[in-house]
Amino acid sequence: MTKRKRTLVSFFSFCLCLSLTTSGCGLQALLGNKNKTSSAGTSKTSTIAVSLNANDPNKLLITKGIDDLAKKEDVKVKYLDSSTSGDDSALNGAKVLIYQAGNASLLKNAQTDKVSVLALSQVPAGINLTGIVTPDQEKTGELMAQSLVSKVSEGQVIILQGDPSETGSQELLAGNKSVLSKYPKISLQTFASPPGSESTAKQSLTDYMQKNPGKVQAVLAHTAKLGEVASDALKQLQLDKKVLLIGGQATIPSLERMAGGSQISDVDTNPYLQGANAFQWAQKILNKESLDISDSITSEQGEIPAKIVQVKTVTPENLAVIQKSYVKTMQSAEQDQKQQTAKAKPQSQSKTQGDSKNQGGSQDQGGDQQGSGGSDNQGQNKGNVPPGVKKVTETVKTETTREYLDGQGKVIGTEKTTNEQVKTVPPEMLQQEQKAQSSQSSSQAQGDQSSQDKGSSGGGGDSGS
Repeated sequence: MTKRKRTLVSFFSFCLCLSLTTSGCGLQALLGNKNKTSSAGTSKTSTIAVSLNANDPNKLLITKGIDDLAKKEDVKVKYLDSSTSGDDSALNGAKVLIYQAGNASLLKNAQTDKVSVLALSQVPAGINLTGIVTPDQEKTGELMAQSLVSKVSEGQVIILQGDPSETGSQELLAGNKSVLSKYPKISLQTFASPPGSESTAKQSLTDYMQKNPGKVQAVLAHTAKLGEVASDALKQLQLDKKVLLIGGQATIPSLERMAGGSQISDVDTNPYLQGANAFQWAQKILNKESLDISDSITSEQGEIPAKIVQVKTVTPENLAVIQKSYVKTMQSAEQDQKQQTAKAKPQSQSKTQGDSKNQGGSQDQGGDQQGSGGSDNQGQNKGNVPPGVKKVTETVKTETTREYLDGQGKVIGTEKTTNEQVKTVPPEMLQQEQKAQSSQSSSQAQGDQSSQDKGSSGGGGDSGS
């Protein structure tokens, strides 16, 4: 069992964290307003590598927190996915790695390349960490239990725990038990779920409830995935309105369940602020500045400096505000991602065109002449206007497909619209285009022939001498 050393946090700063919405408003002021300290500590743009959990439903919110601060600083953020994180060159140029999950070899490479590792949410095994940014896991467990005892004081309660080997999971369970131990009439049944075993957890939950009909009063689901599993199981057993479901990681789908009445509470772990704090600490490490350490986590490695992000309970009273904040921030993050993708496409196309030109230049002269001749023929065929033409029309047809998605990103509806526009083109315009193309082709051919004639003449003179 891990332990955490805490210092008291003033009521004023706590209220600031509670009132902060994930839209990022006033974030620089809250985290510490500064004027691009990276330029003072480094002479050129520094790189921070980031490896996040691809299965984290709040991944985009964490990314948004990182990017919102990064765009104001002279720092490059390099995101690593499963396809690139295992590459030995993945950390090239990086001085700091923000690590939530990813390829195990990434941590080994970081240690070999002397890249500082800043953990996010959980403590990875077998690596020396510079620090960790994490939501208050023990407090999350306490808040879940407090929501339970406000509704139930006796009966059986099932706890769906995440990976029992993770520090955060252990602290979450400890938080549950610290509150529920005061209620002797509540009995606990815990099912641990290592990564990838959620389907087993669902079957275990279903079997237990069928063997104990009417005895289970509530289910505490530590992670978003386990909350989804529990919700599905309760619906299949037709118990979603009878057995209380309490979550430990708020997501857009879990907040929708609360709005629909199939879940009574959740915990906002503030993923946006996790990302923002992770970037701020990573930047301090880059600049070799001291970290604002007020907490630490004890693990097998010893004491690890920790930045603890405050959490809060999601209740029916504050649901609308928190749900709106999550949705708005997620939409903004998705829009940012689309803009980055669109910005990357022209660069990729430009590179492809450049490669094509280089390949074209390496072909022999005969190939160039053949390509030129083919191009001319195609242009003439395209520009020919049959005799007697009085009118030319062009039909432009466009089709637009619109998809409607639910909170989980699944398509629930599709709408297609077709627009057809007919344009009239004067025949004279096509004839002018044809003449211009013919003239350009003739000039190019004459230039090529002239070059060949000069080459032949030079060759004859050498032979004669």
